[in-house]
This record gives sequence, structure tokens and C-alpha cells, in this order.
Amino acid sequence: MYGRFEDRLKGYALEMQGYLGHIQARRPEDLSTAFENIEQARQAGHWVALALDYELAELFEPRLPARDTAPHAPLNALVFEQAQEVALWDSQATPELTVKLPISQQDYRDALAQVQQGLQAGDFYQINYTMPLSIQSGMAPRDLYIALASRHPVAYGAYLDLGDRHILSLSPELFLEKRGNTVRTRPMKGTRPRDTDPDQDQKNAQELQSSLKDRAENLMIVDLLRNDLGQVARTGTVQTTSLFDVEQYASVWTMTSSIQAEVEPDCTLEALLRALFPCGSITGAPKLAAMQCIRQLETQRRGIYCGSVGYLNPNGDLSLNVSIRSLELDNHGQGRFGVGGGIVLDSDPDQEWLECLWKARVLQAPVTLT
Repeated sequence: MYGRFEDRLKGYALEMQGYLGHIQARRPEDLSTAFENIEQARQAGHWVALALDYELAELFEPRLPARDTAPHAPLNALVFEQAQEVALWDSQATPELTVKLPISQQDYRDALAQVQQGLQAGDFYQINYTMPLSIQSGMAPRDLYIALASRHPVAYGAYLDLGDRHILSLSPELFLEKRGNTVRTRPMKGTRPRDTDPDQDQKNAQELQSSLKDRAENLMIVDLLRNDLGQVARTGTVQTTSLFDVEQYASVWTMTSSIQAEVEPDCTLEALLRALFPCGSITGAPKLAAMQCIRQLETQRRGIYCGSVGYLNPNGDLSLNVSIRSLELDNHGQGRFGVGGGIVLDSDPDQEWLECLWKARVLQAPVTLT
């Protein structure tokens, strides 16, 4: 068992050391004990590495029926004696991956047509529709993470070894950060590809910055997260601290906004997750209706993709990412990597398809149809 969290934008890595135990929850009735054990570990001065599958939401929300097959517990917490700041891993190795797309572009169009029907009926006004890419790695999971992370530096990267699966997260998106009584979230919504031509690259960034469609989608998610955060915040403390910031990464430009609030000193991890998990940027809005649609249309579990990876430290502070741009691999190098995007009434299915392919560029491998 192993946990490591990296902020490659600041040149910072935090390694969990002295493994003590593994806390899991598979069913709704497991949650209370799991969170009690996590809190006891924290109060005992231990660090906790967290891997929260998207399907953890089905344990929180009875109106989201759980899938019949659950190969992994959706809540995993690894307890460690301590955490130590260490040097960043670095590698010049080329990632060794085979990447296959299990659906055709026409299948994707058909799925989005069903989403559009719900949008036109007013059932919801944004859906984050995703699909899994099948992965076969020719490298050890740790080596693959180092190769990818060295090429795609982000602030919320992570590598976790859970024993039966490995999580390689290259996420640039913050889900929740708690420092003292201040909680912050920084959702991303709106993407453009990077370009090797500097002029075209800047045009892509400017197009994203000025896009009314992307701003409208981003604002929908800001409103959703303000509402979620308001469930645990002190009255009157929820504030939007920035809107429509455009950030650059190795393969994409993306639009972000920031929200923060003050919470009571006794606000727990469980309370925060019940109010905010999963992040609204990867569901759509209204949140419950969007998740019910996702449950009907997406035939496979998302797993760690669109869930969250992060850590809880002994003083109660925490950092959790939105686990986009994240792979999960078994011990044979087989696994998956999800891609997707927000769909609204005026979305162009072919443009959304291209956006999914842009997002797969982080894998440094061609995508082929199965």
C-alpha cells in the first residue's frame, strides 16, 4: 500500500509513510463505521490517503440505485503514521500504452441525442456525459505515472497503490481544500486544445476566454457548488472569489472559477462529502437529475474517474482533487481512463467528440476503436 501526492506546479511532493491499515466502505450501512475509523485515525495523529470512486455517491444518495456489480469498494482510506515532503519523481521514459475506444462516433452521437431529449424537456440543463477508454500498459504502474506526470505537470497529481489496483491521477482540478475553517473549491468547465503553432495556441485561449457558451456552462457549475457548499458553510460566508480564469496545461487550455466559505470548527470529512460529493463539474445540473441521467446512459461504472483522490492530515486540513485525467490499472496493466464533457442544449456532438479526443492526449498514445 502506498500513497503519494504531487504539486508539480510548485515542485512539491508528499509521500505517505508507515502504512497502518486500510478502511473501506462497500454499502451504505458501512459508511458510519468507515468515517468513524477515519476520524479516529486522524485524531490519533495519523495521515489518511483517500480514494473515492464516483459511485460513492450511490452510497450517499438512495435515489441513485447502486449498480449490480461492484468490483471495488467505492470508499478507500489508507492510514499512515506520517507524511514526508520528498523530491519529485522524474523520468524521460516514453509512456508505453495501448488505448482503445469502445464506442464509435455514431454511438456517441446517439447517446447525446438522448441527452438532448432530456435537455429539451427541461429535466436538466447540463449533463456531464463520459465514456471509458480501455488501457493496456507495458510499464509498471508507478513507472507509467512518473512518465506521464513528468510530461503533464499539474497541481493535484497522485499515485496510489491500493493492493488490487493502482490509481494514477494527473488532475489539474481542485475539488475541496480545507485549511483551518476555510473551505475552497475550484471547478473547471470549458476546454480548448493546445496547439504547436504559438499564434493558433493563443487564439484557442482567447476563444475560450470570450466564449459565452463556456462562460454560461462554467457559471452553472459555480452556482451548483455555491449551493452545495452552503449546506455546510456558516451563513453568509459563501463567496465566489474568481470567475472565468483561463489556465494552460501541456495539452489543453481550461476555464476555472473559485468559491470559498467558512465552516464550523467541528465540520468533518463526512459532512463535507455528503454535501458536495461528487463535484458538480463532473455531474451537471441540477445535480440529482443529472446523476440519474448519467446512471441510465453510462453503462459502465466510472470508478475513480470523476471521483476524488487526496489526503486528510492530523489537524483536520484536507486536499481532494476531482479525479479527471486519471487512470486505474490492475496488477496486469489493464485498466481504463475516462473522458467526457458538459453537454447543454446547443452542444455540437461532433465538437464534443473532438473534445474527448483532446482530453485523451495526456496519455501520449494514439486512440483506436475496438
